[in-house]
Amino acid sequence: SGQFVLLATYIGYQDARIEINVGEEDLVVNIEMDFATFEGGEVVVTAQAEGQIAAINQQISSETIKNVVSADKIQQIPDANAAESVARLPGVSLVRNGGEGQQVAVRGLSPKYNVMMVNGVRMQSTDRDDRSVDLNMIAPNILSGIEVTKALTADMDADAVGGTVNLKIGKAREGFHGNFSIQDGYGSLGETYGNWKSTALISNRFLSNRLGVQLSGYIDDYNRNSDILSAGYGINEEQSDDVLADIDLVSTVIVDRITDRQRKGGGLILDYELPFGTLYLNNFISNLSEDQVEVRNSLRLLGNQFTGNASSRELSNTVISNAFQGEFDFSGIKVDFSLSNSITKQIRPGDLTMNIGSEQNQAAFTGSADETASPSEFLNSVDVMSNLLRIQRIFTLERDIKESAQDAALNVTVPYNITNNITGDLKFGGKYTYNSRENNETMRFNQPDRTFEGERFVAAMRESLWVDLGLERIDENLGIRASLFEDPDYDIGNFLAGEEGVNQFFYTPSIDMMRHFERLASDNGAYFLADQQSFERDFDYSRDFSAFYVATELNVGKFLMLLPGIRYEKYDMDYTAFFTEKFGPNFEDFRNDELSSTSGSETWFPQLQLRIKPTEWLDVRLARTKSIIYPDYRALSPVIYYNTFTGNPFTTLGNPALEPAVAENYDIYVSLYENRIGLFTAGFFRKEIDDLIVPFSFRTRDAGSVNNRLDLPDNATTSVTTWINLDATSTVEGFELEWQTNFWYLQSFLRGLVFSVNYTNIISDTEYPFQTTVREGTGPFARTTLVDTTRAGRMPDQPRHILNATLGYDYRGFSARLSFLYQDNVLGTPGVREELDSYTDALRRWDLVFYQKLPWQGFEAYMNLNNITNSSDRRFVSVLELLSSADYYGRTIDLGVRYRF
Repeated sequence: SGQFVLLATYIGYQDARIEINVGEEDLVVNIEMDFATFEGGEVVVTAQAEGQIAAINQQISSETIKNVVSADKIQQIPDANAAESVARLPGVSLVRNGGEGQQVAVRGLSPKYNVMMVNGVRMQSTDRDDRSVDLNMIAPNILSGIEVTKALTADMDADAVGGTVNLKIGKAREGFHGNFSIQDGYGSLGETYGNWKSTALISNRFLSNRLGVQLSGYIDDYNRNSDILSAGYGINEEQSDDVLADIDLVSTVIVDRITDRQRKGGGLILDYELPFGTLYLNNFISNLSEDQVEVRNSLRLLGNQFTGNASSRELSNTVISNAFQGEFDFSGIKVDFSLSNSITKQIRPGDLTMNIGSEQNQAAFTGSADETASPSEFLNSVDVMSNLLRIQRIFTLERDIKESAQDAALNVTVPYNITNNITGDLKFGGKYTYNSRENNETMRFNQPDRTFEGERFVAAMRESLWVDLGLERIDENLGIRASLFEDPDYDIGNFLAGEEGVNQFFYTPSIDMMRHFERLASDNGAYFLADQQSFERDFDYSRDFSAFYVATELNVGKFLMLLPGIRYEKYDMDYTAFFTEKFGPNFEDFRNDELSSTSGSETWFPQLQLRIKPTEWLDVRLARTKSIIYPDYRALSPVIYYNTFTGNPFTTLGNPALEPAVAENYDIYVSLYENRIGLFTAGFFRKEIDDLIVPFSFRTRDAGSVNNRLDLPDNATTSVTTWINLDATSTVEGFELEWQTNFWYLQSFLRGLVFSVNYTNIISDTEYPFQTTVREGTGPFARTTLVDTTRAGRMPDQPRHILNATLGYDYRGFSARLSFLYQDNVLGTPGVREELDSYTDALRRWDLVFYQKLPWQGFEAYMNLNNITNSSDRRFVSVLELLSSADYYGRTIDLGVRYRF
């Protein structure tokens, strides 16, 4: 109690000082703040500036190192999905698919090393094998903000090695409000109109403002057609390690992909205000569905081999999140809880694929180009002999994957006062999660070439084919001519957007004929179960996870804050999978037995953060934290697939003995903030990861390990693919720079300028295990031995440079924003030598958006111009930058109308 001067600061506004008299009763003070301006001047806060100011203040008031995208900024930037919105922040890069961002990597760490959340509820994996989460299924328009936390506190899940991304959906404001938009668009690659999107959000409060209801939804439909040119390369001859080996063209592939992608989803947020707190009921669902037809022609120089693939696919990915949450304040003691259910579903009802090839593996094309030619030069020089092409295999893949998690969490915060200048909060709590996952894949196939004539390609089906397809009996021993399944009217369109110099396809299929064959095979009992594809990725998994923590926020004066804490995590995991052995030439020559395994671990995580504020405008943060990487689902599975029928036996092994990888993280972050400067931040980070889990392929004669485990002959040479923990420590380090400001202090119309830019530099180092062969001696009796070795390289999905810049301008009812994204190349697949490393090209992308308020209250029109420079997604092999893939998606233009009240 007593007389005090209350100081309120908020970047972008003038400080407010209010004299207060604190007595025995609680005192509530409402503070009105004025926008920063010259004395006597008047400034109208523009939408872009207001959104930027909100994000800045959330960032600098956070206990930990955090970056924020505000709702206004999300609305103003023309992003196709939530992944691209997150990628506007420093240190965040995109993993792209279908011409748009699909997943995010934080600080150069792959998506599976980060945690994705919706309103604080963890999203489950949307990947077939690992723990990564797709964000391309979520439209950003319904979000009220995005937070990326980069330094862990003890109350956070410890497996966010890169960072935690929280997509926020706000609660209802007082009064009846709505936000509706509808837009239509054009895609240049397919020359298609009808890329439409519609969003809606309504909210209100009832029962004297105690009950809030917010309902939101979105649906869109986009053409994501793409044209792809790719190539494969090999080393011509071995040379010394310090000399680059000659790289030759090995194969080329051209792909025409027709994709229709639809997103739909929404949220229902209910909140109820109690005298001592608030109850929340958060519900969110999002779905991405896709229909795709893909035609692929592949030419291999060795033997002049031609193969073709045609696929018709459907997929559906769904994310569901439900949570009952509460926040309470009992005389200063704060309690919050969460009971949540999170589900992801991946469904492919039946991907149909047809493979074609040349008869008896004969040379299928002629041409003048050789292995030194570029992919385009090679493709334009060859002529495919279509009369030699035969249908080799038609198969259907069904996939049904479901993962769910039920979670209960409780946190308690107790304030304490040691002296007037030493105060703090003691926080403790815990959580329990039951997590389960079911992977189920089934593939059925038919191989109608002459190898499987007679009983395998049943007579009834042959009769149907001869009648329905006009197959002449002279072809009975030659398989089915590919020309019977060709569609001469298939329209390739403006392939590769007229770039790369390739304008021909050699074979275009009829999807209707493929479907007809699938029905005939099924009806005649000639669609057989594929053993490897049906069981290798099947498993059931369940996990019991528990954690508890204790932490304190200790404030010494108003310029020093210490945040130490410790967290304990424990899990127990049960798996069932299959041991499948292929032992003969017939389709049914395999055995399949169920396997099971159990594993678990427990780990302590000390977390420490320090914030120093030597002045009102300077903020220094230091952090040392510990995090963990749990093995991927498939890597930890006890699955064994072994093929003894082939001349060189091979096997795929899961590794239930894998240990989680552990990372030590170090951060230094400095922020300068002032009304004219805005916010400038500079940060350095370093991560040291022990026992990183990587895939490894090798051959073995060791009877004491793999051969003994599989009951194989001692002298059998087996090719093994599995996962291992690395012995060497992997490191990731870099620095981040960011500046956000608006020029409110400039004269006249220049006050409407808003600017932000961020730059990230990352380097990493890890060891990749390889097995190579060494030839000892010369002549016919020279011995070849297997040598295990490693090669240093950077982490996958790690770009060296990331740059984001946006320049916005508001003037009265007009608003415009130009944005630029630069993302340096990232490693895809490391090779035995650097000449065979595969990596993406640097991505440069420009987007532009215009808004104009209309004469009618609440209405505005807008236009988005995306990928203005028609940037393609390109990949290279070798430091010599040999083109291995070029994906063209084209430009898009969207026109829309929004109504807000």
